[in-house]
Amino acid sequence: MSELETKDIIKWWKFPSATIINRNLPKTQIYPHMKNAADKQFLQDSVQSIYMLASLKTDNTHIAVYEDDKELYQEIQFLYVKTKDKGDSTKIYKMLAHLIPYPLVILTDEPDSFTIYTGRFEKLSTGFLKLMNVYPSPVYQDENLEEVLQQISLIDLPRQNLKTFYDGLRDEIVTATAKSQYGEAVANITGEEKDQLDALKKQIEDLRGQIKKERQLNRKIDMQMKLKKLKDELSSKINQ
Repeated sequence: MSELETKDIIKWWKFPSATIINRNLPKTQIYPHMKNAADKQFLQDSVQSIYMLASLKTDNTHIAVYEDDKELYQEIQFLYVKTKDKGDSTKIYKMLAHLIPYPLVILTDEPDSFTIYTGRFEKLSTGFLKLMNVYPSPVYQDENLEEVLQQISLIDLPRQNLKTFYDGLRDEIVTATAKSQYGEAVANITGEEKDQLDALKKQIEDLRGQIKKERQLNRKIDMQMKLKKLKDELSSKINQ
């Protein structure tokens, strides 16, 4: 995508005009903040360009800051990252989230497709944020960009404070991903609820692997009963 297309992203996502930055962030400005040479190399090899789309804070949105013992939302940054090929965009998100001291939303543009990444953050005693988990959207085709951004338009998000705003966007993305993974029966869910579904799915997959290897029939039967329980639990969470 060209700079012209970042203007389209900004228009379709309906950023308030006072929040818009739309400026290239040169990788040379990022490298000095990276301690690990392998990470620098990865960023150099994987990322073609980074654009700062917008920054949302109280003085340009009139949305209140949120802070408690565990969380801090005083600004939300939106980035556009053009990758060189179908690389590890989750790793790119983790790296940039480590360097940028605010909750982050990144739209990654890979060849022919794009994904939107959000995260769950906790506040450290230093005041910095630690990324606890990453929540990507489904992988969308480029031709659907306008439609997708209009579906998760920023003007429709809750505005009590910057946390409810960010969580509202993240939950929409999480729900879309959960529906693509677990079927349309999934209701609107939060990041934490998606974590529970994913943990159950992993337990089911691990147990299936153990059942295949198990030679003792009685242990195999016990495992299959446990597997049925886990599958029932997953099904009830999906359909609740």
